[in-house]
Amino acid sequence: MDSEKLILIGCDDTANLSFVLNGTKGCSFAYSVVSATRTSDLLRVANAMDPSLIILCFRDNQPVLDDLEVFLRPFTVPVICLISPAEAQTLTWNENRIVFAFGKEHIANQAYLSSRINSVFLLNQPHTLPAKSADTPEQAVARHEPDHNLSRYVLELDQKIEVLAKVKERIAELYPQVNDTTRAELTAIVNTIKQSAGNKKLWDDFKLYFEQTDPSFLLTLAQQYPSLTTIDLKYCCYLKMNMTNDDIRNLLGINQESVRTHKYRLKKKMALAKNQDLRSYLRTVNS
Repeated sequence: MDSEKLILIGCDDTANLSFVLNGTKGCSFAYSVVSATRTSDLLRVANAMDPSLIILCFRDNQPVLDDLEVFLRPFTVPVICLISPAEAQTLTWNENRIVFAFGKEHIANQAYLSSRINSVFLLNQPHTLPAKSADTPEQAVARHEPDHNLSRYVLELDQKIEVLAKVKERIAELYPQVNDTTRAELTAIVNTIKQSAGNKKLWDDFKLYFEQTDPSFLLTLAQQYPSLTTIDLKYCCYLKMNMTNDDIRNLLGINQESVRTHKYRLKKKMALAKNQDLRSYLRTVNS
């Protein structure tokens, strides 16, 4: 295959994830990597991005394999499971699935893992092995399907915001227990987090990916409804992508009630009828 491979890694241990990422570096094919530490994120990426290979290195891989069987329809992606000696005795999978189980004790051996990744890719590559691509980052972006780039970016952004939210929660717990000087430092950290979560560059990057998928959507909205703010346009993009209210709440950093209020105000700005569904309307823009 001439196209770049997408390797999806699921791993719930930071040290093991580093070893697996290092092992992919010896891959002879042009590739990119997306990682997930939770099963829910792994399933979401697998559904959105159509990976060429899934590598599982969870403490317990069996339930993850079972979930892939249920939630991926059709489930045709080859899977490499890195397993413990105990798991080797019990791990099972559907006989129609392509699953390779290798010992986790070899995980630190880069050549061991990279050779097995290459072997899996060679199963579908009967002819000459292509050299690894030396594309520029811009060419690599262009070669992916735009919606894959967008899904990946949104997932990474969602994960970043989730981490920042946990940091803020921990700071809030520590705040009453420290002196005034430390409180001032913690307040400065929280303010930095707020600025990062609302960083204009995040929106600019998102627009770049989104406009590859739907080039005129934002321009049409801005022309038809000049009163729409940047937050309004973000909300419209997320609805157009069919995101849930929870996804939108996390990405915008607002509560559930604010999501509903924002939806009401958007409909008012667009002069939509009360019984007209905003999400359905946005799907018709430029379609």
